[in-house]
Amino acid sequence: MTHSSPAPNATADVRTHEGVLTYPDRTPSAARVTAQHRDAKARASRAALTWAVGWALAVAAVFLPVLHFILVPLLFVGSPMLAWQRLREPATLIQAEGACPACGDRRTFQLGGAWRERTSLRCEACGRALALVLPEAPASS
Repeated sequence: MTHSSPAPNATADVRTHEGVLTYPDRTPSAARVTAQHRDAKARASRAALTWAVGWALAVAAVFLPVLHFILVPLLFVGSPMLAWQRLREPATLIQAEGACPACGDRRTFQLGGAWRERTSLRCEACGRALALVLPEAPASS
């Protein structure tokens, strides 16, 4: 799964971790994973911004004929839910570098999702579904 990578900011700490790329019935290969770690203050400000932008979009959506019946409730309920998710996310995966265990091609995978112990990827060279296995999530600050 490919996502756009988040832009690192001044209040976040970008670190490198070791992980493993796996494919069934093949030898796993080492991967270097870059993750953006946020302290509690950075997570709170990111969550507040998410919530505020969502509700601002909900107010703007009131003026869209017919669409406002769907967009306003969706943004009104979805914004706090997304903000809560971002508040609880101590680290965001940016990218992983390593050789595909299926075809051996060295790749850089753009991630952009929350830190998970197992993340699904797809090799662009051979098209096979891979798994990025990481250690336990780092402790939040």
